[in-house]
Amino acid sequence: MRTVDIVIIGSGIAGGLLARQLRLTCPDLGVLVLEAASAIVDHKVGESTVEVAAHYMVRRLNLGTYLYQHQLPKNGLRFFFDAEGKDLPLPRMSEIGSDHMPFHPSFQLERARLERDLVAMNRAAGAEVELGAKVIDVAIDGRGRHRVVYEQGGERREVACRWVCDASGRRHVLLRKLGVKVHKEARLNTAAAWGRYRGVAGLDAVTEPAWRSRVRHTSRHLSTNHFMYDGYWIWFIPLAGDLMSVGVVFDKDRIGEGSGAALRGPRTRAELERFLRAHRAVRDLLEGAELEDFQGYAHLPYHADRYFSTDRYAVTGEAGAFVDPFYSPGSDFIATSNEFITQMILADVRGDRAGFEERVAAYDAYYRFKYDSTLRLYEHMYPVFGCFELYRLKYLLDFNNYYNLVLWPFMADRVTDVGWIREELRLADLVLRALSTMGDHFAALARDLRARGEYFAQNEGRFANGLNGVAQLEARLGPAIDEGFRREQVDRAYGSVFAALLERRLGEPALSDRARVVSELRLPQVLTFRDITPERLARLLSRIGERMTRELRGEFPDAGVERVEIRPGGGGVSVTGPTEGTKAHGEVLSRAQALWDASAGSLAHVAL
Repeated sequence: MRTVDIVIIGSGIAGGLLARQLRLTCPDLGVLVLEAASAIVDHKVGESTVEVAAHYMVRRLNLGTYLYQHQLPKNGLRFFFDAEGKDLPLPRMSEIGSDHMPFHPSFQLERARLERDLVAMNRAAGAEVELGAKVIDVAIDGRGRHRVVYEQGGERREVACRWVCDASGRRHVLLRKLGVKVHKEARLNTAAAWGRYRGVAGLDAVTEPAWRSRVRHTSRHLSTNHFMYDGYWIWFIPLAGDLMSVGVVFDKDRIGEGSGAALRGPRTRAELERFLRAHRAVRDLLEGAELEDFQGYAHLPYHADRYFSTDRYAVTGEAGAFVDPFYSPGSDFIATSNEFITQMILADVRGDRAGFEERVAAYDAYYRFKYDSTLRLYEHMYPVFGCFELYRLKYLLDFNNYYNLVLWPFMADRVTDVGWIREELRLADLVLRALSTMGDHFAALARDLRARGEYFAQNEGRFANGLNGVAQLEARLGPAIDEGFRREQVDRAYGSVFAALLERRLGEPALSDRARVVSELRLPQVLTFRDITPERLARLLSRIGERMTRELRGEFPDAGVERVEIRPGGGGVSVTGPTEGTKAHGEVLSRAQALWDASAGSLAHVAL
C-alpha cells in the first residue's frame, strides 16, 4: 500500500483549489487527489464568485492572470424588478446595480473548464491527480494512518495517509462513512432548476440610449443578473464563450407544489422553459436561444454536525454545507474552509498539538456560525425579493455588512487567527439576533405593502446604485483593520436602514435622513425594537427630545428651556419654557428645528 500525506476526495472547484493551496503552502507534503469522474465535462452550477473567493484565488492561489485570461471579470451583482403581471420590458424594470466596475474584483467561472485547468496546474505543481478513481471506503485512524480504498480502471486500490479532506460535494463521501449527520435544512425551503443556453444575445444587446447611459455604458452582461419576484428569483450569468447560465431558485412554501401559486416552481426541463417564458423580459432575452442542458436540486440548504476533526479529517465546499446561491456565497465557503484546512495541517505537521486542537475547535465553531449567519440572511426573505423599494434597503444593509464584517477580515488575514475568531464568536448571538430581527422587520413591511397594494409601486423606472453602501470602504479595505471605523459602519448601516423602515412602516414623513434619529438607532437600540409601533416611535422621539433639551439648555443657559418635544406625524418641533413670541423663544425654537432637520448622511439616501 502506498503512502501519501494528504488525500483529497474530489477534484471539483473545492478540491482543486485546496490541492493548489496545499502545494503552494506545504510543498514538502505529498497530495493525492481522487476524482471519481474519468473526465471533467459536467456543467456545474456555482459560476458566480464574490469578493472573498476572488481575493482568495487571486492573492492566496496566484490565479489572477489565469482568471483574467480564461474566465470573465464580473460587474458585480445586479437586480431587476418587474410589475405584478410580469410584463415589463427590460429597460422599464427598476434596477439595482453599479454604473462602473466595482473596486474589488470578482469573476464568472465556467466551472468545467476551471476544474480541468486545475487538474493540469496541480499536476504541474507536484500533486498526484487520479481521474476515474471512485472512493469506496475510508478508515479513519486518529492515532496512526488513515486508509482510503478506491476503484480505478476496474481495479481496487488502497492508499495510506495522514489527512483525509473530503471535497466530494453532495455525495458527502466521508461524513456518510463516519456517520456524521448531514441535516436537511428546515428553516429555508428552497429548490432550484437551471441550464445553459447558447445564443443568448445578452443584456448589452438592448440598445435603448437612456437605459445604456444609466450605467454609463458599462456591461450589464458581465454582472450576475437577478430578476426578482415574490418567492423566487431568476439568474442570468455569462460564461466564457457563447453560453449563458440561466436558472431559477424558488421558495417551495411560496410557489412550490401544493402552494396554490398560479406559476409553480419548475422541476423538469420542460417546466423550466415554460416558467422562464412566462416573464416578458426573460422571454425577450431568450428569444432564439437554445437550452443545451438541464439540472436541478429538489432541496438546497443543508449542514453537518461537524466539519473539522482532531482525528485529522476535514470537509470543504458542498461536502459539508450549502445555504443558498443568492449572493453567490458557495465559493466564499470554499475559500474559508480551505484556509482553515491548510492552517490545521500546518499546525499538525509542526507537531504543535495544543495549537492544532485549538484551531480545530475554533474553526469548526466559526464555520457553523458562518453557516447559521448566512442562512439568516435568506430566512423568510423570499417574499421580500419582488419589491424594489424594500429590497433596495435590504441589499444596502447586506452589502455593507459583507464588505465590513466578512471581506475586510479575510483580506487582513484575520479569519484564521484563533484569537480573532474567539472575539467574533463572543458576538455570535448578537449577530444572529440582528439578522433575525431585521429579517422579521423586512418581512412585516412586505406584508404591509402587499396589503396596501403598494408592493410593486416602485418596480418600474427606478435605479439605485448598488455601490452606495460600500463606497466609503474603498480606501479602507486592506491588511490593517480599523475596529473603530468598522463599529461605526455597523451602527450607520443599521441606523440608516432601520430609520427608513420606521418611516415607511408608520407613514412617518422625512424621518429616515434625520441625524438625530439615525444616531439613536445604533445596533443595540435597533435590537430593542421587537416590533415597529407608534408607541415605540413615540418613545424614540421622546428620548431624542430629552437629549435636545439638555443641549439647548447648554447653548441657551438663560432662556429657561424646560422641554423640547418632537411631534409624530410630521408635527414638527416645539419648545416650552421661554415665553412664546419673545426673541429667546424664537432663537431656541429655530435652533431646535435646525438640530431636528440636520441630515444624517444616511446610507439609504446616498447617491453616487
